[in-house]
Amino acid sequence: MTKISKILYLFFLIMFLLLIGCSTTSTGRDVPMSMQITADIEAGEILTAELPYSNDPDWKEQLIAEALKDKNYDVLLAPRYQIIQKGLSKKMRVVGRGARLK
Repeated sequence: MTKISKILYLFFLIMFLLLIGCSTTSTGRDVPMSMQITADIEAGEILTAELPYSNDPDWKEQLIAEALKDKNYDVLLAPRYQIIQKGLSKKMRVVGRGARLK
């Protein structure tokens, strides 16, 4: 192997590792920071759900449904949405606090 081919091999190996190891996170900014809630609620644990990325217009509702699935909560308080890209895979995530209506 010549010196140039070794350098090219090392360069492509480093670029490949950087591509796989890098992740990008973006957070949805269209969620209001404060809301007035007129119901009596009992806040519970923090819930997280992830789904493969989708262009479906109802993706936020799907994430909330996934977070509440098999839990004993009625709503997800202050949901924070994220789009995470790691290498070539892209997924959606929601984090919020589960709550029960009294």
